[in-house]
Amino acid sequence: MENYRLAGEFTLQSYERIFTNVMYWKALRNSLLLSLKVVAVTTLIAYPLAMVLNYAVPKRWRNFFLVLIIAPFWTSYLIRAYSWFIVLGNTGIINTVLKSLGFIEQPVQILYTNTATTIGLVHYLLPLMTLNLYTTLENIDPKLLEAAGDLGANRIKSFWHVILPLSSGGLCNSLMFCFILAFADFISPATLGGQLERVFPQLIVDAVQWNVDWPLAAALSMVMVFAILGVLILISLFRNIGNLENGGSGK
Repeated sequence: MENYRLAGEFTLQSYERIFTNVMYWKALRNSLLLSLKVVAVTTLIAYPLAMVLNYAVPKRWRNFFLVLIIAPFWTSYLIRAYSWFIVLGNTGIINTVLKSLGFIEQPVQILYTNTATTIGLVHYLLPLMTLNLYTTLENIDPKLLEAAGDLGANRIKSFWHVILPLSSGGLCNSLMFCFILAFADFISPATLGGQLERVFPQLIVDAVQWNVDWPLAAALSMVMVFAILGVLILISLFRNIGNLENGGSGK
């Protein structure tokens, strides 16, 4: 860079800085661990929620609950992230309730931690995964569950041998989609997580906004893309193995 403009020939100097600096490796590790945790928590909540919505809620009420799930998207993601300050802050709802009940004497530090970042990302991704899984479950032929029941399968066996295999394709697609958004997000880590554990996208923002180092930002972006591709390939392999074991029923 010369006078804030790209100059000179192509060089791998930026990649050398990334691969030889522990700070970048630590940020990459933080992003991977955070994204995997967020995807796991979101899946554990979204899958049961989608099942309840599809199999337990009467059809006449489903549209109402679908609107409730979509409702958070009517506001800005940044506003939703900042709204967690009211809940997670030292004088927020959680600490106020715990203190009034006598469980704590001093406020519990939740805001500006990895936990707060996880909560913000799960809140952001939960409607997306729930809607995707609901659509997948809705397309499963109910006659297959009736046949499983006629053959003596209880609800648990019907889930493991019918619902889960047939929804594995939609589940893997949801995992991919949510992982990409969680890994590339910097709003929740910056607003709710603070600067204690920096994630990879924050370094890219810093390289562009504060250091005006476009070559470094481009190199960091490429590393992030390849990291995401690596995880997506692993998920695709898992889906393909599941399809083979179930005779292709997971597609």
